[in-house]
This record gives sequence, structure tokens and C-alpha cells, in this order.
Amino acid sequence: MRIDLVSLFPEMFASVLGSSILKRAAEPVADPAAPDDPSRIRPPVCSYHLHNPRDYADNKHAKVDQSPYGGGAGMVLQCQPIYDCVAAAEAVEPQIQATRVVMTPKGRPLTQKLAEELAGKPRLIIIAGHYEGFDQRVIDELGPVEVSLGDYVLTGGELPAMVLVDAIVRLIPNAIGKSDSAHHDSFSPGSDRLLDHPHYTRPPQWRGRAVPDVLISGDHKKIEAWRREQSLAMTRERRPDLLVKQNPLAPSHGDARTPLAVPVILREALPVDHDAIDALLKATFETPAEAALVQRLREQGDAPIEILAEVDGQVVGGIVFSPVTLDDGDGRFRALGLAPIAVLPEFQKRGIGKALVRYGLKQCEDARLTGVFVLGEPGYYGPLGFEKASGHGFTNTFGADDAFGVKLFKPVEGVKGLVRFAPAFEGL
Repeated sequence: MRIDLVSLFPEMFASVLGSSILKRAAEPVADPAAPDDPSRIRPPVCSYHLHNPRDYADNKHAKVDQSPYGGGAGMVLQCQPIYDCVAAAEAVEPQIQATRVVMTPKGRPLTQKLAEELAGKPRLIIIAGHYEGFDQRVIDELGPVEVSLGDYVLTGGELPAMVLVDAIVRLIPNAIGKSDSAHHDSFSPGSDRLLDHPHYTRPPQWRGRAVPDVLISGDHKKIEAWRREQSLAMTRERRPDLLVKQNPLAPSHGDARTPLAVPVILREALPVDHDAIDALLKATFETPAEAALVQRLREQGDAPIEILAEVDGQVVGGIVFSPVTLDDGDGRFRALGLAPIAVLPEFQKRGIGKALVRYGLKQCEDARLTGVFVLGEPGYYGPLGFEKASGHGFTNTFGADDAFGVKLFKPVEGVKGLVRFAPAFEGL
């Protein structure tokens, strides 16, 4: 990646770009396992280029700002030196398509998702403002991505530009030693966009504080589950907004209920949630059959995806996805079945159930499944993207073709067969 930085104070960038990972990313790096092998030298993954708009001022004093029309405090950066500086920067290696970025408090908040988006670009031209900002006409002409660090104002855009560069460069492949570490950071895809779990290292005891036993147990499944639980707990405590996928508490058409003024948190269920989900199922359904079904699915390892809805710490809804098999002859159809779905009676008719289904379907799609099957009311599941499964040539062991639906995530031709739900469903 080529990174061009437009700033009235380019000298501010020297120490940041010349240190740590940002410096290493712009240099060739030898493979530690074979430091003398030139064929195993990692070339630079990015380069930095500084440009000063003062060099393009059209006056002998290199003045680039003027007082604003209409009066007011402060000075405004003029169009001509900014535009000409950006144009000159782009004229160098013009074959590399550039994405223009302006640092401004009025911009799009910088998030990990935005950093990931920009890290995929071949070239960035990051423009740091100063004083009262830019003449709006140069912004309109350049059409940049406008980025803000947050709801506060600094003396200039140089520090925000450095932060943006740091957030982006560490995401470029091979910029850091272990690329997986960035993937699992807070707000990143590997952490489901949640806060990272706590980390520990040697010694096992320090000032009376011990490393959690699970981390030195050697049981990697338990360690993974512990880290997941810690991540969710910390996010729930410190940043519950990161858990809010949707707020489906507005009443449906014709419902006189008053919408609640609290968010609904949709998240993956953990083993510690099982008792609360069981209580939910027993409170939602007239018989204990659904709770017993979910219990059997868990015992047989057939509940790979459980999603729950929380309101103010209370589990108010949940759904389960379980494996299905298809007698299609070649096993190329990877699918899950959706059942059961439960929402506490006092929280029904607020869209929570459909929000749970949509969230669960997104997880299934991200897992590269071919589709999801359901036995349920077509009028309910149709708006969620389910079609009549028999129309695609599928049948089921329950003989309930009218209520048998499928949600396909990818086009599938010529696949027909008998769909068998998990063994726990037998005898229902």
C-alpha cells in the first residue's frame, strides 16, 4: 500500500512513522528462520510519502489560509493549495488508484470495520486539516472519505492521521509477525466485534494474584470457552452497545403495547446460559417437550448454534439450530434446521423472534452453509426469506410439507431428497 500524507506540519510524522510496527512495515524484513536467505526476505508492505500544501501556495509568503466569509474566529484553509497538493501527490505513480481521506470532526467515526475497509485499498491520500478546517468547496471537489476520531476537537488533523495510519497498517498482510493477533483483537472479526478477553503470562502468581486455573489446564476447548465467556462478560459490563444488534421492541402494527426504552441484546448462548434458556422454554410452551428437546440436542452435540435475546440482563427469547442430513447422494448440501423458537409471552409481538431468526440466519450464512430448513407457519417464516421446501424437491419425515420451508444461501440446482432432522426430533 502507498500512503500519501498531506499536512502543513510534515515534521510531526517522523517519529511515529519511523518507530515500531509502522517502521517495520515500510522496510524489507528477513525471515528469522533464515536471516541470510535473500529469497526469504519480506518486501515492504507499505510506503509513506509526505506532502506540504505550502509548497503549492500561489503567493511568495506560502500563505494557505484566509479569514472566513461571513466573519467569525479562526482561519480557513484555501482551496487552491490543498487541491494542487493532492493533485501533485496523485500524479506520482498515477497507475495506483487512490482513495482520498480527510480527517475532520464532522466525518465518519473511525471503527475497526472502517480500518479494515481502508486497509484493503491499494493507496490512500490522507489529508490533515488545521485551523478552522477547509474551504468546503475543496472537500466537494475532492469527494474524500471524511473520518473522525471522536466527538472532540484537536488543534489539527496530524495526530488523527497518525492514528488512522497505525490502525490501517497493522491490518495489511505481513505487517505484523502474527496476522492472527490482529484478527482476534477487540472489535475485530475473530472476536465477533466484542472486547477482547483478559490475557495472562508468567509468573503464575504475582502479588497474591493467580492466573486462572483453566489457562494452565492444557484443555484447549475449556480455554476457548472461558475466553469467550470473559469476552462477553466484559463487553456486557463495559460496552453493552457492542452487543446490541437490533432493538426490536417497537410494537407491531395494531399492537397497543408501549415500546420499552431498553435495548435488546442478541448474542450467542453460552453453557452458563442453559438454565435461563430452559426456564424460558418452560415458560413459553404449554408442555415440557421443547425444553426436553433442546436438552437432548445439547447432550448429543446437535445444538451447534444457540442464540438468545436479553433485556436488561434477563433472557427473554432464544432459538436453536441443529444439524439436518439430506439423502442427496453426495453430501454436498450443508444445512441446519431451525427449531424451537421461544419468546416470553410478555415480550411477544415486538419483533424479538424475527430478530433472533435474522441474526441466526446471518451466522449460518457466515458459516458458509447451503441453507436452513424449518417446520413452521409459512406466513411467519416467508417474510424472513423461507420458501416452500417442496418446491425445491425436498421432503421430510414428518409429512408436513405445507409447513416445511427452506432458506437457501446459494443457488442449488438438481438437489432433491429426504431431509432428516437430528435424532432428538424423533418421536415428537
